[in-house]
Formats: sequence, C-alpha cells, structure tokens
Amino acid sequence: MAQLNRRILIVDDYEESCKLLSEILSSTYECYYTSDSTKAFSLVTEKKPDLILLDYKMPGLMGIDICKMIRENESTKNTPIIFVSGAATIDEKIRAFEQGADDFISKPFHVKELILRIKARLSEKDQDLGAELQAANLRMNLLSRQVFVGGEEVQLTPKQFDILKMLVSNKNNLVTRERCLDEIWGDTEVTSRNVDSQINYLKRKINKFHGKILAVPSLGYRLEVQD
Repeated sequence: MAQLNRRILIVDDYEESCKLLSEILSSTYECYYTSDSTKAFSLVTEKKPDLILLDYKMPGLMGIDICKMIRENESTKNTPIIFVSGAATIDEKIRAFEQGADDFISKPFHVKELILRIKARLSEKDQDLGAELQAANLRMNLLSRQVFVGGEEVQLTPKQFDILKMLVSNKNNLVTRERCLDEIWGDTEVTSRNVDSQINYLKRKINKFHGKILAVPSLGYRLEVQD
C-alpha cells in the first residue's frame, strides 16, 4: 500500500519514463507525474510533494528552470529534488546543483540505487524535524532550513545550507573537503574547487556571524566560535 503521507512528483518529457518510474515507486509512495514541463510548477504547488524527480533536458522548461522556480518559492523551497537524467555533462550537473538540486542520478540507473537515494533524502527530512543548531549568534532551523544571523534571516542555497550544517555540527573541528564531497555531493563528479567556491559564497552571506570559517591548508575548513 502506498504511504499516503509520502508524495513523489515525477517530471519527464517522455511519458513512458514517467509511467515506468511511477510503477517502480507506487507500491511505496503516492506518485504523480507530468510530461509537460510547463505544468510542473503548478503541480508542485497543488500536490505539495515530499520529493521531486526531475528530468534535466526538456522542451518548454528545462529542469534547472523548474528547480530554480521551486527554490525561489517560499512554500516549496525546501522540497528535496533529485534529477534523473541521461547523457548529462559535468557542467550540466554542476548547474543543477547550483540551482538547488539535492542529488543527480544518471540514466540508465539501477532501481535499487534510485530507491535508496529517495529513502536517504526523505530520511534526512524526517531527522530534521524540530531540530535546531546554534553557534554564537547564528541559528539554523533544520525543519524549515532557515538560517538566522543576529536575528536576521540569511538566504542560502541548499548546498550552502548543508555545508554550514556540517561546519556548525562539527564546530571548532576540522571538516575535510573529501568529507564535504562525499556527504553533500555524493557520487556526483565535482572537485574540491566546488567546495571552496561554495565556502566563499557562504562566508560573504554570513558576514555578520560572530565567528569564523577558517581554511585549514590542504585539508578543509573549520568553523571557529566561542559560545
């Protein structure tokens, strides 16, 4: 029986791909799909899915355009998004993550891998319920995925939020680039330069934080704070 409290929206311009994914997942989740990318965002706001499976290359609206719309909307911005797409280049994958993707699975994929990644993203969402992290004047609400510095909200991308969460959870201790790549980017083929780039953006956004994100040469970063 489908878990009615777990809704998955599938967006792919090939209707057969939508049907296949829906058949694979419908024994566990309540699935909806559309092959018309221009209708995707209205379905997101209507169905309020717990997770979205999104194709990258589509006529009408590209997957990254839909992803951006979801992240910029207050009511949908925290919905996990997994891209499921074929023949994507490294640059395309990076652009997807920059627009807010949580994961990227290349076609052809193994069904078990897809299911495990979906479970992992939904599990992360469950674990975040009611949780909060704090360091000096910085506060992270892990349910709403909001960040406040000195009482003022700071807008972060999903990847920047995840990096900051890792740093705050390990405050005053080293977080290696390799750990960031492994736990935040997963199997996506990106380099340590992507970590450095996101850290630099993060520093600028939380510039009123009463602490520091320090680079540990050749290793990674440490969030230094006196609570």
